[in-house]
Amino acid sequence: MEKLTHHTKQMYSAAAHRGKRLVRFKKIRFGLVGIINTAVDFVVFNVLIGVFGVPIVVANIVSTSVAMITSFGLNKSAVFKGGEGSTKRQILLFFIVTLAGIWLVQSVIMVQVYDLLNSLVDWDDAWVRNIAKLAGISVGLVWNYLWYSRVVFRKPKS
Repeated sequence: MEKLTHHTKQMYSAAAHRGKRLVRFKKIRFGLVGIINTAVDFVVFNVLIGVFGVPIVVANIVSTSVAMITSFGLNKSAVFKGGEGSTKRQILLFFIVTLAGIWLVQSVIMVQVYDLLNSLVDWDDAWVRNIAKLAGISVGLVWNYLWYSRVVFRKPKS
């Protein structure tokens, strides 16, 4: 029995070590922050539409704005570890990049996918709008990572 317990502890320790190593990778941390932001975004988006009857694009702008506030702090501290430059500069660039990504890129993709799905399938509107939102988020994710890593939170060249 003691051997089993020792083996279990070794397995747990090895798994914990692998987990810590994974979190060291910037893209993994970016993904985890993205999951948090996406959850906030989806909850606000669906409450605004389902409870208050807000139009889809307006709901998207509000929900993504709420998620964006949390995103800056988490990306600066947990993902990109501050980067170079002043915080004011980073905030300004972050908001420009993020707003372009969520209000333009994400909204355009979302509306296009929404219209396409509505023309192809006869699904409940909640499914269609959330699939469209997920498509917009996916394209926006690539946009944001590229701009955050190369401009907003870039590391100084050694």
